[in-house]
Amino acid sequence: MRLGGFRAGRLLGFRIRIDYSWFVVLVLVTWTFASWQFPEDLPGLSRIAYLAMGFSGALLLFLSVLLHELAHSVVARSRGIAVEGITLFIFGGVAEMRQEPERALDEFLLTIVGPLSSLALAGGFVVLARMLQASGVAPAAVVAGTLAMLNLVLAVFNMVPAFPLDGGRVLRSVLWRVTGDPYRATRWATWVGRGFGWLLIVYGFFLFVSGIQFAGVWGIFLGWFLSGAATSASEQNELKHSLQGLTIERVISGPAVFVPGDLTAEELVERYFLRYPATAFPVVRGRSLVGVVAVADVSRLSLDQRVAVPLFEIMCPIEEVPAVEADRPLVEMVMAVRTGNHDRMMVIRDGEVLGALTADDILSWVSKPGSGRSPGVGAEAAS
Repeated sequence: MRLGGFRAGRLLGFRIRIDYSWFVVLVLVTWTFASWQFPEDLPGLSRIAYLAMGFSGALLLFLSVLLHELAHSVVARSRGIAVEGITLFIFGGVAEMRQEPERALDEFLLTIVGPLSSLALAGGFVVLARMLQASGVAPAAVVAGTLAMLNLVLAVFNMVPAFPLDGGRVLRSVLWRVTGDPYRATRWATWVGRGFGWLLIVYGFFLFVSGIQFAGVWGIFLGWFLSGAATSASEQNELKHSLQGLTIERVISGPAVFVPGDLTAEELVERYFLRYPATAFPVVRGRSLVGVVAVADVSRLSLDQRVAVPLFEIMCPIEEVPAVEADRPLVEMVMAVRTGNHDRMMVIRDGEVLGALTADDILSWVSKPGSGRSPGVGAEAAS
């Protein structure tokens, strides 16, 4: 469940992004702490004090989640796996990796470090809670103690062998090592994940009808999320299997067509979009590549703007367009555009630009893998 979001800076070189849905759970966790957990653990304080404890506890909880995902990201990078960044959202956090691990050992190591980091955080908060209690700072000690318990729960819950939880990924790495087949290992792990999700939904309904509504709703919600995530992972696994051996170059259908940046949007439509099957073109100023312009850029303009606005003003600057090597697996690009990380990419080979592709190009091609059609760029260079 993603609602869009914003960048919140960088940590150890990783982009940190906060999804708007994160604020929903921030409020919910703060309210739960302030209204139930902390008044029961430490009665007699003011409402303001409980709200301050609840808010700080919620922030520390998400800091713990961030550190958990950071551990995944650091180990992934050390194993040669590129990480786009980390996103915090309503169900916690996720490290967004550009590609799947290519070895079972890499999968195991980058996965197991997450629960281990949560265990380490739990131990650290236990020590901190005892130090604060000994110093007579009871409210802070209660917050630290709660964070110790929650990090322990996070570590244990994540090790449930249900994909896509960490435990499910560890299970997949073991099955992968035993069978030597990542496709089959992922199928089995996602079956377990979907089964666990449905069990959690049933258990949530049981709690709800038993009078424990709050826990029941959360159980149903988490079960629905896990089941959906496992189903999505299963679909991606089938897609990856069907695209096995294909490279990004397969989508390209000829030399790149470059367009001058001083053309108007209307001229671009008449001279290029109506002539070539591409949905994006590299833009040049003289002999320099300066950006990429796509159908979506033109569609945002009014009819009057199209005849007056040059491409320089509507294109995406080249610095913001990721470049991918033509010999990279096609499935990597498919996953990137499916997750919305990029809406366009530049395809290169040995430093030479082969063309610009958009998410629509890739998904359209994948939807017809057996048709032989390719929505690649045109077949001649602009003069």
